[in-house]
Amino acid sequence: MKSLMKGRLGQAPSRRSTGRVLSVLLFAGLFGLACKDATAPEQLTTLTLAPATSTTTPTGTVQLTSAGTRSGIAVTNLVGATYAVTAGGGTVSNTGLFTAPSTPGTSTVTVTCGGLTATATITVTAGPLATITVTPNPTLQIGATQQFTAVGRDAFSNIVTITPVWSTTNPPGTINASTGLFTAGNTLGTFNASVRATSGSIFGTANVIVIAGPVATLVVTPETATLAQGETQTFTAVGRDAGGNVVTINPTWSVVNGGGTVPSGSTGTTVVFTAGATAGTYTNTVRAVQGTLADSSTVIVTEPPPPVVPLPPPLPATASAFRMIARVAWTCTNGSISGSVATNQTAGEVPPGSVTQTLCPISGTTEIGTAAAKQAYQDFLLAYADREATACGTTLTGTLAGRILAPGVYCFDNAATLTGTLTLSGSSTGQWLFKVGAAGIPGALAGTSFNVVMAGGASACNVTWWVRQASSMTDSNFQGHILAGAGITFVRGTYKGNSWSKEDVTVTGAAGTPAPIVACDGTLP
Repeated sequence: MKSLMKGRLGQAPSRRSTGRVLSVLLFAGLFGLACKDATAPEQLTTLTLAPATSTTTPTGTVQLTSAGTRSGIAVTNLVGATYAVTAGGGTVSNTGLFTAPSTPGTSTVTVTCGGLTATATITVTAGPLATITVTPNPTLQIGATQQFTAVGRDAFSNIVTITPVWSTTNPPGTINASTGLFTAGNTLGTFNASVRATSGSIFGTANVIVIAGPVATLVVTPETATLAQGETQTFTAVGRDAGGNVVTINPTWSVVNGGGTVPSGSTGTTVVFTAGATAGTYTNTVRAVQGTLADSSTVIVTEPPPPVVPLPPPLPATASAFRMIARVAWTCTNGSISGSVATNQTAGEVPPGSVTQTLCPISGTTEIGTAAAKQAYQDFLLAYADREATACGTTLTGTLAGRILAPGVYCFDNAATLTGTLTLSGSSTGQWLFKVGAAGIPGALAGTSFNVVMAGGASACNVTWWVRQASSMTDSNFQGHILAGAGITFVRGTYKGNSWSKEDVTVTGAAGTPAPIVACDGTLP
């Protein structure tokens, strides 16, 4: 009996200890040992993973926390919970620390414990703007447009939405600050990093090359060329775009109005023209054509230069100082004279010398029978005789209309009645002497609507008309000095040169319209 009681008494403390251990273990299972097999008693009744939704950037982290309930009692610090990334990218540690991938997207993380599963959704967005790429890098003709595009990216090359401000540096053109639509300017060249898109402190650039546009204009030079028969002239065609930039062209050349020739089938930017044998003015005859564009130049073909004939010496300044010299009378009505005038005779001589002005201002002095006037008249007689004795270089017949004459001595054996336009073409030092009438043969100069044109730099002050008898010009634009053996008459028109006569000089203009303006500086050639 004692033995039996001892045995029971010896076993009692052991049972109490075992109960206490079981109670401790049960309590610990409720709060720490939460993950059990589904068949185990007191298993979890709910399981959550927080935060259920969250946002982070590439390679960013989110700490997830799992929790649950058992028999209505909250259970935290779950032991044995299993974490996993079940969708999207990224990684998760066994403590619930999620590390995002480097690309944006949506990741799903699950936690499993005691047969239960909970999920959390994590959105990975692009990081802060790191770079901007601008495209394209175009080559544009002047005036052309180009739409530029800017793409922003974070440090991991993920696209970041931006609304850039557009601008140009070292501007090759203009750009819309909001839309990025660029218009090329007129300056040619390579413009590196010239188009810029800016967002905050970040910007990107693109290069632009501006090239010439299509040919818009075609110009042939020289515009006018004066050539001797058989002489050559190189003409050049230059094409330019709308901005004035030179454009490469390959025009076709031709001669359309005569006057000479160019090689058949000529193309390129230059051509050599050879003047023909017929003198004249050939308007817009050398022609270059490129597509729908064309331009032409005028050629003046001159007659062969006359034989070289020595010219008489110039007059003393005593005569050249007077625009008009008359033996007896000088009369001007409705005119305007630039310079001085003189008559040889004095008021006491018969007939008396006179200067009559009616609405005819004279800018210089008026000399009537003065010593200066008489000396000038004597110098005129000397000049008249010298030019009468000058040998003839070329004999002229018929009209001078349309003719182009080089410097020299030209003669009319008889009277000259002139109309139309005569062109005197030569350098600024070239001299012309025209002699009308010959010894024993009367000769008068008469012009009606006769125009003298100076070309190539030639000066009217280097032209002299020697006339054996009278000279008259009506409605003419006359140039050159006249030395006449009889009277000189001008009716309307204009006149540039000196007029010296062995008889009278008369100038008459239309009412309200000044008659010839007489002006020519320098000595008589």
